[in-house]
Amino acid sequence: MSMPSTDAPDPEAPLEFWRRTPPALFPSMMGLFGMGLAWRAASDFAPVSITPWIGYCILGIACLIELFLLSSYISKMSYRPSVVLDDMKSVPGRGGVSSMTMSVFLFAASLAPISPTVATVALFIALPFHIFTTVLALTVMVKTPDGLVVSPAWHLSFVGFVVACLAAVPLGYTGLSVVILSVACFTALIIYGVSLLQMSQTKVPAPLRPMLVIHLAPVSLFATVSMLLGYQTLALVFTVLAVGVAGLLLGRVSYLASAGFSPLWGAFTFPVGALSVALFLVSAQVSAFAWLAFVPLLLVSLLAPFIFTRVLLMWASGALATKTGAATA
Repeated sequence: MSMPSTDAPDPEAPLEFWRRTPPALFPSMMGLFGMGLAWRAASDFAPVSITPWIGYCILGIACLIELFLLSSYISKMSYRPSVVLDDMKSVPGRGGVSSMTMSVFLFAASLAPISPTVATVALFIALPFHIFTTVLALTVMVKTPDGLVVSPAWHLSFVGFVVACLAAVPLGYTGLSVVILSVACFTALIIYGVSLLQMSQTKVPAPLRPMLVIHLAPVSLFATVSMLLGYQTLALVFTVLAVGVAGLLLGRVSYLASAGFSPLWGAFTFPVGALSVALFLVSAQVSAFAWLAFVPLLLVSLLAPFIFTRVLLMWASGALATKTGAATA
């Protein structure tokens, strides 16, 4: 799928601003949460003294922005609820809608140490909604030509539940987290296998290549959740796999970014933050990982604000809705 290369404002945008709120906002939003969680993990596990207020300030700002973006998309749905199905007709659109519910999981994870009650409410609102959006995604995929071709965005719909564990474990829902982790690992294994097979046979279009970075997120999250659950050996295995995936992606940066900036660059942010969190947590076993964790921490700290700011400016101008083909309510 190709995307227009222009960032020019849509002349009709002022009339349809809320009614064309694009789900493409949410992958970048997840990147902000990922950056905040990485800084919070750094304050707990880094080999140098880092104030926890950096992470808490970032997460506080992210939570406020999340509420604004959610209210904007909910306002859009209030005009015409079926607009969600229209947004999900493209691969990036399905990824964006799934990222919306995943960002609520991250909202809950951010608030878990501060306000367990609010975090619990957010978690158990987001879980059924993520199930619902996954069912919708599957329904749309079945009816769409080539909709069942596996892509990295499948991780968001079918493995994204594991993000809920970042809040569920600290809140005491360990049994639920074990079930989610087990199912997510099995699903991710299938997606990884089919994706490798497809990549060996077909070329990924340049505009969609940034989404390949999504492959880094599941193994990083599995490492973090395993560590939170006390499965230290499993966490170490997933961390080593995540470092390997990151190394492969780092060696293909020019290939991944060959089409130039697009809203899909949001995929560059959260997986990198998730890797940093995993490395900091697993450094309790292997101290060298704490130093290595600073590399993705620095990277996500540079990328997430830049990409999110640019995506927001595109949204304000109307270019984001036009460029991503967001449906109008």
